[in-house]
Amino acid sequence: MIMSTELQTQLLDSKGLKKTPIRRELVSLFLQNSNALSFHDIQDGMSSKLDKSTLYRNLTSFEEAGLIHKINDHSGIAKFALGQQDLSDDHAHFVCDNCETVSCMEGSVSIDVKVDDKVHVKQIQTIVHGICGNCNS
Repeated sequence: MIMSTELQTQLLDSKGLKKTPIRRELVSLFLQNSNALSFHDIQDGMSSKLDKSTLYRNLTSFEEAGLIHKINDHSGIAKFALGQQDLSDDHAHFVCDNCETVSCMEGSVSIDVKVDDKVHVKQIQTIVHGICGNCNS
């Protein structure tokens, strides 16, 4: 199911991104999935078959614009989710130990960590492990 073009346009416009057919379809794919998506999930979910560099370029543009954020979970495979993650909006990610789905959790995370003055923190990620509702049923 393709999400309304009005919503796709609104999201792309809000981040100053061009409204190409590929970007509209990418936005639609993220809106349809509540869980974070790997590159292969995204590639498989696209109706148009794109080469890797085109898809990575668009994902990078989305990430730089703050439309999506990258999650590095336990698997070593980067996953992407709708919404921006930066130091002013830290949130946790839930990883199901059974089915390995990754999803953003609501609420912010407060971490009191002492960091060396020479270190520049770009991002903080909190991963919560457990069993999701689908696997726990």
